[in-house]
Amino acid sequence: MLHPAVSLVAILLLAGCVPTDPIITPAPEPDAAPIFASDEEALAAATDAYANFVRVSDAIFQNGAVDTSGLTEVAVGDLLASTKKAFNDARERGLRSVGQTTFDQVSLQQFGDNVSGEGVVVTYVCEDVSGVDVLDSHNKSVVSPDRPDRVLYEVTFDMSNDGAHLIASNRNAWSTESC
Repeated sequence: MLHPAVSLVAILLLAGCVPTDPIITPAPEPDAAPIFASDEEALAAATDAYANFVRVSDAIFQNGAVDTSGLTEVAVGDLLASTKKAFNDARERGLRSVGQTTFDQVSLQQFGDNVSGEGVVVTYVCEDVSGVDVLDSHNKSVVSPDRPDRVLYEVTFDMSNDGAHLIASNRNAWSTESC
């Protein structure tokens, strides 16, 4: 027969009443550094990202929208899908562009440290297509005389997958008024 103290220890061990290793709670990680240190830095990054989007889009359209693969470097999400669709339609119709799109009056609407990296910066951009003509397969202009030369857009930017730069993700006409 076992001594009563030994029996009690055995029962406590089997019942799980003896403390196990202590639970270690890791120290909280320090807050991540903000994505941008200032409004000016966020606006500069968005301006660069939009310039890249316009440059690549112009190059694709000038070549008849035959190869749209470059878009994935400068657009994601809704903007990538809608731009690819527009280029596919243009290619099917035999359209191409000549000239350069420009933009100005870039202003910051908001920026934040969204952990998902989506919608990090939102700007207003006045896009100017007055120097762009759209030609059909017979080199005849198909631009409507009613086309506005300047359009104000609200443009949203996400962080790139590598976190190194912004990439345009959405663009909506903000106003029917010319900017």
